[in-house]
Amino acid sequence: MDACAVLVNFRGAQDIAAAAASVLADSPGVELVVVDNSESEVEAAQLRALLPPQARLVVASHNLGFGAACNLALEHSSAAAAWLVNPDVRVLPGCLQALLAALQADPRLAAVAPRQTLDLEQAWQLPPSTLPTAIDRWARAQALSSLRSRRRFVGAARALAVRLWTAADGEVVPQRALSGGAMLVRRACLDPRESLFDPRYFMYYEDSDFCLRMRRRGWRLAAVPAARAVHLWRLGSHKDGLMAQSEPLYFARHFAGSRWLGREPAAAAQVLPPFRPVTSTADLQVPPALQRAWVFELSPTPLLDPAAAFVGSGAVLPWPAAVMAACGPVPLFARVGPSRADVQEDSGLLLRFDSKDR
Repeated sequence: MDACAVLVNFRGAQDIAAAAASVLADSPGVELVVVDNSESEVEAAQLRALLPPQARLVVASHNLGFGAACNLALEHSSAAAAWLVNPDVRVLPGCLQALLAALQADPRLAAVAPRQTLDLEQAWQLPPSTLPTAIDRWARAQALSSLRSRRRFVGAARALAVRLWTAADGEVVPQRALSGGAMLVRRACLDPRESLFDPRYFMYYEDSDFCLRMRRRGWRLAAVPAARAVHLWRLGSHKDGLMAQSEPLYFARHFAGSRWLGREPAAAAQVLPPFRPVTSTADLQVPPALQRAWVFELSPTPLLDPAAAFVGSGAVLPWPAAVMAACGPVPLFARVGPSRADVQEDSGLLLRFDSKDR
């Protein structure tokens, strides 16, 4: 099975060049198409200077958005698989080969994704992607207003995440959804006249839309731990507006009439368990009962979903500098719990990192 690597640029030629270089270092012969959404002749010229000769550059007439730009890239390729790579992703050796092997081994897989870490040192793993649904939105709201609901929600979310974080390289881990930032798609899963992404989503939710369409048709999704990539993700407030534009379209398309929509509890003060403030490395001592094997999770949300995770053992936790840098000056909520996916209750050590203490 052959693949076409697809990268979308918006005024970030240096990042695109670095991502493209990592793709070609992993798979030197792979087809590579870059779509430039920048609406800038200067940016296009910079891309031509920075990209390797084998890369095909497609300059869009205007800013198409992410999904439509991916669709445009695939119009220039007949490859059997589409390898979507964000500008902030760095592919590690063996990644594409492991992903292709997983698709070839299971003809019911529509798409697969690598194990992703937040940092170049590959210490902090990123979480599995969440599939937005009407009942999930309701459950999240409930979990913030009730400790009993929180325990159920957090336990279920943690089980899915720990299953991925502790998976061996030889496994293929089923997933509810995958991120379009690093995803290999079997193009045969699409209907003959169907685009990969719905172009009505300018940015965000186009990958959720794709995953939900595939699941409803009986296709499967999975993560491949042997495939590895670094995703230099950063929390940014500029993303909120784009997500707010796409969210109503997604829920109207897939969940119109759902009895769970509009049932979220009225806004109220959050009910949270006792997160212990952390002010120095001296606070990062692991309880003796957990020292054999633990998972250290950090998240900007008190539900700890999504969270970055460090899987380790011993008496001392690492200082989470990489997660702090990625999330910026916001409070971070943390949990240290056993590295077992079957621990459903919200157990372990709960911590809070306040931005003023960093």
